[in-house]
Amino acid sequence: MQQSRRMGRAGIPLLATILATSVFVAPAGATPGITECRNVVVPVTVGGATGPIAGTLCTPPGAKAVQLLVSGWTYNRGYFDFGYQPETYSYAQAANRDGYATLAIDRLGSGASLHPLSLFDTFEADVRTVHEVVSALRGGSLGTAFSSVATVGHSVGAAVVATEAGKYHDVGALVTTGFSHAYNYANGYVSAVGRDEPAVGDPRFAGLALDPLYVTSDPGTAGRSGSLYYAPNADPAVVAYDDEHLRDTDNLVEGATFSTYPVNDSTRTLDVPVLDVAGDHDPLFCGLTGGPCSSSATLAEFEKRFYAPGAPVEAYVVLHTGHDLTLEKTSPESTARILEFVDAHLGQGRGATETTRGPRPPLPRPEPAQPSAPATLLSTAFVTAVQPLAEAYDKAVPSVPGLGDQTSVYSNPAAAAMLAEVSGLVDQFAGDAVQSSLGG
Repeated sequence: MQQSRRMGRAGIPLLATILATSVFVAPAGATPGITECRNVVVPVTVGGATGPIAGTLCTPPGAKAVQLLVSGWTYNRGYFDFGYQPETYSYAQAANRDGYATLAIDRLGSGASLHPLSLFDTFEADVRTVHEVVSALRGGSLGTAFSSVATVGHSVGAAVVATEAGKYHDVGALVTTGFSHAYNYANGYVSAVGRDEPAVGDPRFAGLALDPLYVTSDPGTAGRSGSLYYAPNADPAVVAYDDEHLRDTDNLVEGATFSTYPVNDSTRTLDVPVLDVAGDHDPLFCGLTGGPCSSSATLAEFEKRFYAPGAPVEAYVVLHTGHDLTLEKTSPESTARILEFVDAHLGQGRGATETTRGPRPPLPRPEPAQPSAPATLLSTAFVTAVQPLAEAYDKAVPSVPGLGDQTSVYSNPAAAAMLAEVSGLVDQFAGDAVQSSLGG
């Protein structure tokens, strides 16, 4: 009997290890659990205005690992949690079925999140507010203190999460999609921003009191399909749903400050596992002046130079796929590869798998920001100074031969100079001292 007891005690550490590393799976024949979804907010202050970073948090029973999902230019949280044929196109739903909690957010300046005055809607502010969301997930202020966090970003959202991870070192794994460290600045800005129009005149965004530097994609499917999808791999019904439900706002100031922000330097000390996923027909981050997306191996080798020496960097190129890879017909392929990667590094935090999704909560309506009088005066002066630059850029785009053509090797020094000038004006009007005096 005593020998049996000794063996029992010796087995306790082993049992604890097994329990700690096991995935929560319902017994055979049992009813799968329910993944509950609810809207959450993380309060932030930007340019003296306080408001939410809003998102939808979906948590399977027992999940201790969470994926923070951050969408790209003129998109909202629906990019990663697509409502049309979600069994094919919702990455969040697939991650929930794999046992992970997900928080799909609206970035600063989009969706139901805070829309600060343009002067303060910078790339750095986007990075900082995403960091505050990561801190909330870890700290438990959203209901669960998650033990591990992976960030998954798309396009500009990928640049945001990569920069956040490199600056704050607070995530366990990083996934960038529709992204490389070589953005096609000339062709990319023309293909994306060149297809945008001021959001202030769009009835969809009436009531937000947006200033003239807020933009949205041109209404109609052409505004999306022209540069974001690889047409042979896109379902027209998906593109139409995208235009109807996901088309949202962004800001020329974020675009300009992103173009000059040292994203590449920010990740050079990052040594957590990284996966970069790109479509081989992505015109914004691949091509002659973008990343080498001819194969997974070449893209991985290229990306490794931007992270810490020896960092575990992987890449996956999805063939016959464009920029919006999560919304194209090859979405199940890219989703499976991402989940395989996350399983390898955060799998111990998975909860119940193969759960049923609870009802998706209705999305909240965005509220106009309430900036202070000093911030409003500064931003008004800034917009007045920037407006001629924005108009000159808009006129220059269609008149430059080859601009916007992925096969062209032409660059656009005038566009680059304009973006740099806007970024310089941001520093002039809203430097660190000004931001500090405004409270954020």
